[in-house]
Amino acid sequence: MKKRPGSMLISVTLLFAAFTLGFFLGRNTGRTPPVLSVPEELLTEPAATEDHRETTASPETAPAVTFPIDLNAATEEELTALPGIGPVLARRILDYRGEFGAFTAVEELMNVEGIGEKRMDAIWDLVTIGGKS
Repeated sequence: MKKRPGSMLISVTLLFAAFTLGFFLGRNTGRTPPVLSVPEELLTEPAATEDHRETTASPETAPAVTFPIDLNAATEEELTALPGIGPVLARRILDYRGEFGAFTAVEELMNVEGIGEKRMDAIWDLVTIGGKS
């Protein structure tokens, strides 16, 4: 009796699948997971989480920032007080202001690389242009 070519193809495919599954399952048994170590000089402290409780910090340790921040007069330190704006993005804002001049509208902030709609929504009420938001 002659076998059909389709059933032979299915048999070979199933055999190959079983072999492959066994190969991958078998090669991971009995091994311990790799242990990664970091030299002490590269270890850093974990990032501090934001604590919204009032603190009694001295003026030297925490600069006082009043909101809204004027985008045309803000310093890098003031810009980093905005949510989602770190030192790199603050520097980009200052560079943009230096290259293109004063901001004429808050929306113009979206021209800065790294500031999209989501970030803009988070800081919209915290920034102003010369007293107007």
